[in-house]
Amino acid sequence: MKIAEMSLFLIAVIKHMVTDVLIIFIDKKLDTMKADHTIDDWGVFKDCAVKFASNFIDIKVWTFTFVITPLFAFTEKYLFADWEFLKYLTVFMMLDLITGIAKAIKNKDAVTSYGIRRTVVKGLQYGVFLIVVHGLDSFEVKGEKSDVFGWIVTGAYSFLMGVEGKSILENIVSLDNRFDISVFIDRIKKVFEK
Repeated sequence: MKIAEMSLFLIAVIKHMVTDVLIIFIDKKLDTMKADHTIDDWGVFKDCAVKFASNFIDIKVWTFTFVITPLFAFTEKYLFADWEFLKYLTVFMMLDLITGIAKAIKNKDAVTSYGIRRTVVKGLQYGVFLIVVHGLDSFEVKGEKSDVFGWIVTGAYSFLMGVEGKSILENIVSLDNRFDISVFIDRIKKVFEK
């Protein structure tokens, strides 16, 4: 995140805190009005100042502003930005793991931590792969995004989903032969061979 963007974000945070304090101030003024319309201004001011100071020195606000936000900005610019795709990929990976465990139970194989370790290793490999693909898609030359590898993201995402989908289907077929799709694939091949 650039300094200017960080400054704008900090201004927005302070503006939000000041707005909160003003709302509290107005609410307290309305609550403390007496029949003769006198107000305990010092008490209201003191309460608002304490609220503002507690918000201003709150470490969570500063941590979010100067640590979390720049980390997210860095991640989305240099590492990975398509969080929607990551949800789909995670669902497919979990389905692959679950159907793999079901397949092992059906075949009376021992269910060990090896399969889970393989899923974790696969997740790490996919992560590195996605970072490389994002880098190829997002790199800049002289401050301008290069579109040389713009096609690679679609291909890479489709490849990963295809790998996971194929593995899930193989596990399902081993659980129940009625779901064998090889007959369907053979029929498609015959249509295109004509």
